[in-house]
Amino acid sequence: MTKLTYILLGLALAGLAACTDLSEQLVGNITTQYFASGAGLDAAVMGDYSLQRGFWGTEQSLEATEFGTDLGTTGDQPGYKYLDTYAGGMNPSNDAWSVPWNAFYRAINSSNAVVNRAPAITDMDPTTKATRIGEAKFLRALDYFMLVRMFGSIPLSTTESQGVITMAHRTPVDSVYLQIVQDLRDAIKVLPVSQNNFGRATKGAAQALLAKVLLTRAYHPYPYEQASGVVQFLTSPPNFLRESGASSATDFTQAEAEADSVIPVAAGGLGLTGSYSLLVPYVANFCKTPMTGGPGNYCLLPSSESNAELIWSVQQSTTAGQFAIGGGNIDFVFFLSLYDDLQGMERDCNNGREWRRGRPTMHATRLWQRFTDSTYATTLDTRYDGTFQSVWYANATTTGACYQTQAASRLNGYTIAAGNCPAELPKWSNTGCTINDGVAFKLGDTAVFQPGYIVNGVASCTGTGGACSQAFRQSKRYFVLEPQQAEPAPNVTAIGQYDFRRYPSIKKFNDDQRPDFNNQDGGRDVVILRLGGVLLDAAEAACAAGYNSATCTGSQQNILKYITPLRLRAADCVASHGCSAATRTANQTMIMDANHMPATITLEWLLDERGREQIGEYQRWFDLARTGLLHRVPDYNFEASPAYGGFFTVSKHALRPIPQTQIDNTAGGVSAFPQNPGY
Repeated sequence: MTKLTYILLGLALAGLAACTDLSEQLVGNITTQYFASGAGLDAAVMGDYSLQRGFWGTEQSLEATEFGTDLGTTGDQPGYKYLDTYAGGMNPSNDAWSVPWNAFYRAINSSNAVVNRAPAITDMDPTTKATRIGEAKFLRALDYFMLVRMFGSIPLSTTESQGVITMAHRTPVDSVYLQIVQDLRDAIKVLPVSQNNFGRATKGAAQALLAKVLLTRAYHPYPYEQASGVVQFLTSPPNFLRESGASSATDFTQAEAEADSVIPVAAGGLGLTGSYSLLVPYVANFCKTPMTGGPGNYCLLPSSESNAELIWSVQQSTTAGQFAIGGGNIDFVFFLSLYDDLQGMERDCNNGREWRRGRPTMHATRLWQRFTDSTYATTLDTRYDGTFQSVWYANATTTGACYQTQAASRLNGYTIAAGNCPAELPKWSNTGCTINDGVAFKLGDTAVFQPGYIVNGVASCTGTGGACSQAFRQSKRYFVLEPQQAEPAPNVTAIGQYDFRRYPSIKKFNDDQRPDFNNQDGGRDVVILRLGGVLLDAAEAACAAGYNSATCTGSQQNILKYITPLRLRAADCVASHGCSAATRTANQTMIMDANHMPATITLEWLLDERGREQIGEYQRWFDLARTGLLHRVPDYNFEASPAYGGFFTVSKHALRPIPQTQIDNTAGGVSAFPQNPGY
């Protein structure tokens, strides 16, 4: 299968991208001649795909979806700190909102053009033409789904627009969902199970997306949608308009049914569409396996990003002509911890360029039942190591384009005499900052280690000797950093625990294929739909909880049917951790026993399981907003909590602000195009 090749049509060919000024939303300049042939239509659909890069793979795509949640908070170099604190910068004038608004409406107009003009094309095979229309409807549905979840009522158009548009209004949320569902049902009818080009939408992708859409719609109407105000969120409030015979209950049921279509029989589904399966080990979704240097090491990009678990992704590339300089996937820089200032280390392509925008919350680092017992000798849930980098190996003095080469002194061991003891390795009991034998690092030695637990079980030391973690850390030549035990995390730790600079690095986005260590144009594809997520969607649909309710009303057995394959995969340690088949069997029994599973599965527990499976994968803010369990933001994100100086409030922050430029450039201003409540 060949990879879908973008020819930068959204950039190189006039008309596939709308004008960048938001006063001209839904505007395009696509010429009639361009669509006079089947080749033109094919190229236009290619351009439609390329426009997805306007959001996916940008800084805004990761920060607007993962930061300011129960799992994601800011590091010491935040780009959008107000997304975490919900302070005054969280306002309509920031590009955190104009970037997705602009990008998705550009793409929508491209899809509209394809759908509107395709019927006039006469030199294309009818089946192929129907497929291309289905692809455009799939993309349009995805774009509107992103917008309606972020902003609520939004402009809805299925007709190509040309010229400057200054008249606009906000279409109620329920009407937008009707269009999304219709587009996806249309797409399912015509899209093939597989495509010759990897990256094109398939029937399975449309079904997986429809499952997510129906799951989300099932929680509506939200309380703020039913309240009276200047923004009309519903067509006929307080009722939420659905198709004839549809209800919240049927949305849950149909969401599960659509998910079942792509979930294989072996994982509890029907396996009606495609041949998807869970990858083993878990880390193979993101990294080349087996892992070089062990399960805690950095992540190398797989030689092929097409695999059995992947359902659909936004294609990226580092091939000349297939991306714009400055327009690659930059998300590999944001969740990385500071490492390249420590002895033994230099920045390189493998460990990544660490911008330190974000870090996991303390709650996030404690989600996994990582080990079988308190000896920490046997891994139970392999997803922790599949998510985080916990060891860095000495690479200083290595040369080449992918290395920021350091002087030979960077390989010196830590000694007080050399003056290279960082604050995180304080002097204790007059023994120096670490073992003091003068032995230098060799290339490949362990230079940094994050065990993920407090070694020796005692976090504090009195300075009088005895067992404690400080003594353990000083017995090692390398840098040891343990988990923080309380909030807030310090700017710079003085006790060798996670701080704003150093923390577990999410390695799912690592991109070692960049041409040099500082290059920002990554080529890793952005995964939007994979089977692991669909299983979680099916489990949540089977749970059928109400908005802002943790109680599952559905069958516990049915929920467990979808959760079990994920947890059994998580406990499969043979390929990733080198355990024996007997250990795997024991672990798979343990991870499902009463000590590791709740007696009753709740929606709160399912959100935790989503965190273990999908942290960092552009989903978390939508998970919280969809379910209404937004209390988790101030409960688990110290910076967002009003109790500690944050500004998060559910009544305001369940929606994002409409970009101010859209309001200013609409005839009638805020009267014609009102802002979301509270902004």
